[in-house]
Amino acid sequence: MAAIVANLPETFKIRTVDDQVLEVTGKLINESAVIKQIYESKKDSNDTEITVPVNYSDLKTAMNVLELCDLNTPHVLHGYSDRLLFVEANQPAMECMSLWDEDFMATVHLAGSLEITHLTDLCIAIFLEKIKGKSVTEARQICGYEYGEEEESAVRRNH
Repeated sequence: MAAIVANLPETFKIRTVDDQVLEVTGKLINESAVIKQIYESKKDSNDTEITVPVNYSDLKTAMNVLELCDLNTPHVLHGYSDRLLFVEANQPAMECMSLWDEDFMATVHLAGSLEITHLTDLCIAIFLEKIKGKSVTEARQICGYEYGEEEESAVRRNH
């Protein structure tokens, strides 16, 4: 994450591509590289609304998850023990995101699009928990990747 923005507003509004507005805490600005860039490029510093190219429902889901996280404590994931500490510290958010469904996949996409590192790390931790102890075939099934014999052979030949 880049430098932290000082003098954050207590709250601000995000207008989405489906023309809905979500009010969020100012701390979110420092969680997303994209939102931070949009916020810093505003011409009017008194303006408390920015427009972000995402759907309202996806942003709302992501904000609900981030509200369950400890955003005051920086995190760095270097290895297995760091991931365990991260999972433990963010257990409520992990439980909220534990369903592997369309909302989860939309959150993965949103985390990448808005460059929300904390949310990306949560998604990775959930994925790793889902595939722990699974075979390659089982992991592919969880992700929805089904290869036939011919496709499998082609992948093995090319890699």
